[in-house]
Amino acid sequence: MNKTFTTEIKLLSHASILINAKGLKILTDPWFFGTAFNDGWDLSPEPDLLNIEELIADVDLIWISHEHPDHLHFPTLKWVSKIVKKDVEIYFQQTNSKKVFEALTKVGFRKFKSMKHKNKYKISSEVALACYAHRHLDSALAVFIDSNFWLLNINDTELTKNDTSIIRKKWGSPSVVYNQFSIAGSEGIESLLSADADHVLNKMTDHHRELNTKLTVPFASYVRFGRSDNNYMNKYANSSMSAKKRFISEDQEMCLQSYNSSSLKWKNIDELPINLNEVNLQSSKDLTLNVASKNIDNFLYKSVSREVVKDIIERRIKNWKKNTNIFIWSFFDLKPITFCVKDWGNEIWVCDLNNQSFHISKDLSSSDIEISSQPLMQAFEMPFGIQTLGVSGRYKFNDTCLKIPKSWKMIRIISSLNNANIHLSLGGLFKIATLRWIWQRREGLFSQIIQQINRFMNK
Repeated sequence: MNKTFTTEIKLLSHASILINAKGLKILTDPWFFGTAFNDGWDLSPEPDLLNIEELIADVDLIWISHEHPDHLHFPTLKWVSKIVKKDVEIYFQQTNSKKVFEALTKVGFRKFKSMKHKNKYKISSEVALACYAHRHLDSALAVFIDSNFWLLNINDTELTKNDTSIIRKKWGSPSVVYNQFSIAGSEGIESLLSADADHVLNKMTDHHRELNTKLTVPFASYVRFGRSDNNYMNKYANSSMSAKKRFISEDQEMCLQSYNSSSLKWKNIDELPINLNEVNLQSSKDLTLNVASKNIDNFLYKSVSREVVKDIIERRIKNWKKNTNIFIWSFFDLKPITFCVKDWGNEIWVCDLNNQSFHISKDLSSSDIEISSQPLMQAFEMPFGIQTLGVSGRYKFNDTCLKIPKSWKMIRIISSLNNANIHLSLGGLFKIATLRWIWQRREGLFSQIIQQINRFMNK
């Protein structure tokens, strides 16, 4: 273990930071190359792999916030497993499934820690970690030094005001917060994107104020929508510089941090970093430089046959219905959803959720969603495919659609819960593992559910 006894944080890439807490080195959410979300996202800018390889060779543990592939990126993790020490331990939030640890075993890791919601884990005589879980997917990392709350890594966690209140009552105020600064996907309606981007900035300043933190550092948004069917979203994305301007207008302290800048260093964790101005100035110069853009669609997607897509969609719907109580399924009142499949000659296909069928439409006049066959197949083939489609933004609703159709909202909920092994049935909801999961997250869970309902109902 490196015993330099410094307290510092370096940004490596996107949502990946290297934390040196009193000589104990923690790597978070490594994604250093390749794409994510069905090839919908590229890293922008791309990090220096040789530099990262040198920096992470002696890390003591790796924390993964959640299952999204820009945080749980298996190609990167396989690469990392060959560089780090063999006894490196993976820390991940406790869920009612072991699938993440099982998958990480296959890429070379052997030691795992399942973190209970809000529990503190002493990892050295001076350092402790805690996980604040959010709904059934996200989590934030809290780092304590000598029992003092130093860092809250929020990343993508959409903390409610109730969540921030719980955190302050439980642990106090963190000295520094790392937080996402831009949009992370699309609802499929372009007219909503400007408001979504502004909402992210509002959320950042709300978190800063509610947590009463001294400093916010923007990260977890250093990406580009890199395909021809989602590239339009880049014009709505916030830059870290625009986040800085918002914080200045709110008279709140923000420090920009680039990959090339020095680590932020603390002499006293109750104060601002000793090199804050230096890092902020260096990063401001780095981040205003034009990032070399890559060609859009630098690899081609093959059209998927109608027969393959039809089979995949119908099997997935049958699985969802099988795992859902018949009365709940009926209550959802799921209407058919129509797709205009661009690479099938703009044919209109109907996804009939109640009859569990996918067939060509007799009415060729209009559709709900415009999409290509490859992302359509992937959306229904993979357990988290519907959410991946939303994050990648590789689809669009009809131009006349001002709100997300109810049936699509319900599909997103059902598919997301199924991916987390939470099934809307008596057997599923009252499983011991599910009840234990609900009980452990009972404080804050209700407000998080209300937050999601309000979000869906308003769009």
